[in-house]
Amino acid sequence: MFMDVYKIDHVAKLTGLSKHVIRSWERRFDLLNPERGGNRYRMYTQKDVDLLSYIKKELEEGFAIGELAKLGRDNLLLQMDHKKTILHSSNESPLVRVNDVLIDSLSPFDKNKFVRALDEAVGLLSFDQVFLKILVPLQQRVGDLWHEGKIGVGEEHFVTHHVRQKFLSIINQIPASDNGPKVVIACLPDDYHEMGACIAAYHCAINGCQVFYLGANMPVDGLREFCIITSPALILLACTKELEDFEAKSLADEYAKKLLPICPVWAGGSAMVSLGEYFSENGIDVLDSLNILVDRLKDLPRYLKSNQ
Repeated sequence: MFMDVYKIDHVAKLTGLSKHVIRSWERRFDLLNPERGGNRYRMYTQKDVDLLSYIKKELEEGFAIGELAKLGRDNLLLQMDHKKTILHSSNESPLVRVNDVLIDSLSPFDKNKFVRALDEAVGLLSFDQVFLKILVPLQQRVGDLWHEGKIGVGEEHFVTHHVRQKFLSIINQIPASDNGPKVVIACLPDDYHEMGACIAAYHCAINGCQVFYLGANMPVDGLREFCIITSPALILLACTKELEDFEAKSLADEYAKKLLPICPVWAGGSAMVSLGEYFSENGIDVLDSLNILVDRLKDLPRYLKSNQ
């Protein structure tokens, strides 16, 4: 039976650790002992990947690498397996359990219960699981509860604030590519709903882009000035706020005149269903779904070159 093995570049992507850190821990702490393949590349096992991910999460909880290294590889693996056993001890899946606890903590509102559950998820689940299976559904569910009148605006803002922090924390821990295409991501002026922009930033980051996330309510002139400084390969606009037709037309004209001379501009979001025609008429590429963005990101440099 073949065992999964990975080169260091792949390990860095899977764990969120830089190659420099992985080599340093291997050299200084004797926690890893990768074999050399026929081409002399270091080859790491799935157990190595799991251990590195576990150590990283322990560091985020406040432990020092020196303390962890003193335990030794075998003890750390036992500790890691013990925590996994605790997480999976419930008959429910961890994802279902965490989501239920998070929603239950909102009515009646229990801040400590919510924060503990969210921190547990971030500490014990993978980036993909936390982002796509916890944070995205949570934000959507909270929006539904607010619209249904089951939670107040205060609770909705509290959750949105914490979810945004976790979004950006995860995105910032994805190893940056020095050679990847630069992508600037921003919401439209007076648009304060960032979830779509955060999701776009996540997919750009895991596909090797250098992400410049500017967030909510980004003025057009400020965005233009930033792009002149950074020279991005692409600008992504997120739009959830409905605009009057004349506002959308005026804004699309302004984006086209001020941003398209710099680089291509793509726009997406729920409001683009009704406003997209104004942006398309001005040469801005309107994305009808997240799947379109994800497909294009798989080989963004080639896609941009072929559509010049």
